[in-house]
Amino acid sequence: MIMQLFELKEAQRSSVASSFMKKMEDFKESSRRNDDEECLRKKQELEERLVPKTESQIDVEMTIQRLQNEARLRIQQKEDQIDKKLREVQSIQEKELQEDLKKKTLELQIVEAQRRKGICSEKLELMLKSLDESIISCLNKESFLQTIQMKIDRVTALKNQFQVVANTANNADPLINATRSENIVQQIEDLSEVIKEDISKNNAAVHEKVMLAKRQAQSTVPAPAVKQEQQNDSSNHSEKKTNETDEGYEDLNFVQRDDLLLYSQLQSELSQYESSAAAFTNDLSLKALRFELQKAVLHPLNEISDLSGQHLQDKLDRLASLLRGNAVNVGSRVVRATEHPGGLEYCTNLLARRMVSQGEDQVNVNPKAAFPIAAVITELWIEFPIFGRLVLAHFYRQCPYLVPYYAPQQEGQSNEDYYKSLGYRYSNGKVEQQPAYLKRMSGVVRLYAAILISLPRRNQPHPHGLEHAWRYLASLLNLSPRNDITAAILVEFLSVAGHAMSKEYGKQFQKILHLICTEYFSMIRNVTPKGSGGGPVTRLEDFLQESITKGGIPPPAGQLPLRFW
Repeated sequence: MIMQLFELKEAQRSSVASSFMKKMEDFKESSRRNDDEECLRKKQELEERLVPKTESQIDVEMTIQRLQNEARLRIQQKEDQIDKKLREVQSIQEKELQEDLKKKTLELQIVEAQRRKGICSEKLELMLKSLDESIISCLNKESFLQTIQMKIDRVTALKNQFQVVANTANNADPLINATRSENIVQQIEDLSEVIKEDISKNNAAVHEKVMLAKRQAQSTVPAPAVKQEQQNDSSNHSEKKTNETDEGYEDLNFVQRDDLLLYSQLQSELSQYESSAAAFTNDLSLKALRFELQKAVLHPLNEISDLSGQHLQDKLDRLASLLRGNAVNVGSRVVRATEHPGGLEYCTNLLARRMVSQGEDQVNVNPKAAFPIAAVITELWIEFPIFGRLVLAHFYRQCPYLVPYYAPQQEGQSNEDYYKSLGYRYSNGKVEQQPAYLKRMSGVVRLYAAILISLPRRNQPHPHGLEHAWRYLASLLNLSPRNDITAAILVEFLSVAGHAMSKEYGKQFQKILHLICTEYFSMIRNVTPKGSGGGPVTRLEDFLQESITKGGIPPPAGQLPLRFW
């Protein structure tokens, strides 16, 4: 019992102790939390008292700094504006001074250019007057002037070019045209001196012949009958020998005498013309200018077609403007053929040569292309006679059968040189095949025939019309035919020019066509090797038979209609 009471007592005491300890711990925890909260509260109060004061000070300092910066910025901006105004005023003054100086310089250049052009005009007038007097004083004029006609035409072309350049105002650089005018006048002067020298030599030669004839007449003494008879015999023998020589020359079986003289003269003129442009052609410093001028020639040339009259007119205008010495656009650049001495000659000869080459390159592939090209050549020939003579010279060089001239191989002449003189091409030392050669020559002949029948605009006289077609055909039939080539060029020529010649010459042409169908065709057959195929001969035979069947030669396909442009 006592033990139970003791245990109960102990249990109560333990419970009270545990409760007390728990309360003590709760009190400590409560005190700790209260202390933390109090500290936090006091800290917050302190911060609330201190922070507003710090921010206010910072704001004041920042405001002062900002105001100072703004003040400095305004001052700097005002200074910058003042400097800018000063610079603008200074720049305007400098520009005004430069423009004033440029204007005064330009005025002086215009005056100087006019003065130099005036001197050139007076000099040119005197030179042309002197040249005209020399031409008037030329002895044996009709025959001799033909030999220098190309030079005279060149003087005329340069004179026209001078008038264009002298009357063209170049406000950007007036002295350029003055310099060009002086260059043109210098070329005319050089050419005039050559012409006058040629005339002087001709007059001296004619005068010498006249004086020699007079001396022989004065020294003639009556001779004894025997001697007189011997002299007459000798004279007759000499005259007979001369006639035999002339007849032998005329009876050459490869060319007519007059045709050979014309051929030689044109080739000589072409060589001289190429020599006059050699300095420009070979000058490496002018390579860029030559390239631009080539484009000025080739671009419109390669675009010639019968697309429309307006299209063809545009190509003609561009080429004519170039040959006049006017400024032409080439891409983004502007160039003139007269920009450098020799430039116009270079362009004129390049255009003539490439026009003729169109026969074997373009017409060879597209026969109808001959007619728009021929139309442009004819119009340029009318305005620029020297261009026309160059075209004819290149035709004769490229295809001597158009003379007609069956050139024989000269003694010591290699086969390659000989075949090249006939128009053959060589590749890797081998001559081209005959069919390819005949096709190219046919294209050249077709282009030439298209020129002969082209109709100039505005009823202008044709510079190389149907009368030359008649002369050519007559000369060709007076020569013995050659294998292949004669038949090839004859069928091409007649198919293009035959209809126009029939309309122009009527019965006379029918007679010559009858001669071709009978005697001349038999001669062609005789020179055609048996078993050779005879392609051109067969084509000629078919053409002649069709012409007889239809009662005439039809107009060529592709010929430009009247008033096409």
